[in-house]
Amino acid sequence: MKINYMIRLLLLLLYSSSYLLGHTLKPAYLEIKSIGENKYATKWKAPLFDNKELSIAPIFPKICQKSLTNRVKDSNILFISHLLICKETLLGKDIFIQNIENEMRTVIFHFSENNLSYFSELNPTHPSINIKSATNHSQNTLNYIVLGIKHILLGYDHLLFVLGLLLLIQRGKILIQTITAFTLAHSITLGASALGYISISEIFIEIIIALSIVILAVEILYAQRGKIGLCSKYPWGVALFFGLIHGFGFANVLAELTLPQEHIILALLFFNIGIELGQIFFISLLLIVYYIFRFFMKEQYLLQGKTLVAYSIGTIASYWFIERLFSIFTY
Repeated sequence: MKINYMIRLLLLLLYSSSYLLGHTLKPAYLEIKSIGENKYATKWKAPLFDNKELSIAPIFPKICQKSLTNRVKDSNILFISHLLICKETLLGKDIFIQNIENEMRTVIFHFSENNLSYFSELNPTHPSINIKSATNHSQNTLNYIVLGIKHILLGYDHLLFVLGLLLLIQRGKILIQTITAFTLAHSITLGASALGYISISEIFIEIIIALSIVILAVEILYAQRGKIGLCSKYPWGVALFFGLIHGFGFANVLAELTLPQEHIILALLFFNIGIELGQIFFISLLLIVYYIFRFFMKEQYLLQGKTLVAYSIGTIASYWFIERLFSIFTY
């Protein structure tokens, strides 16, 4: 019975792993930039899946005419640019994303005209936006922070790594040191990569991230058997090293947004703050769940649960590692 149960659990985990990989909701991006009186340069970037285009597309006001359309398509991205010639300013006008509710996508929107810079997010529940006539710096800041929170909470590989650190480390002081090292490390490489100082292949980074989770899962199981591995002996050092790798993963997410260079520092700062807030929320939630289980369950059941979680983490991460490794041949 136990063997059959474990086989079913592993198959379920493998299925879940493929689901998470196959349903990554990469955002689309729309930029509208004033280049003269009632003239605008637009950029539209949407992800492709299996070389198929999504049905989402921006709908501009009827007062505008498109000209000088440029269309570029590769295996992953569709890029379309227009010159919009309008009868009047777009301030106060509605911009609409068609079929966004069918595709269940997020669209990052940026508008700039003279000294006005407007940044927002469109989604199935808010498919249109009216461009405001006054810059709202606090709202822009909040949007960057929310983006960071969303992407850490949807970054399943990063969350599994943090979960592994919590399972491996029992002492509060060392846990704080380890999480701090991980945070500082991924903040460094996030900044360096986003600002263009370092560039590493995305697929290589994703492979190493998956491998880091596998290693951590193995170390958790070793520690339960009384064996002291490198992660157990120097947890903050391991978190520092792998944190540098995970930072490149966060940078790849930020790069997908294609935010204008004049706002990259602001975006980087508050996007990173959002990541840290999301990480703190996730860690706090895990600790609350742990202490609830600790209050109601016997120690032996807690240890069995810890073992099951470690095997689950290792199974999911192993699938990711193998899938990403083989994707090199089709990358």
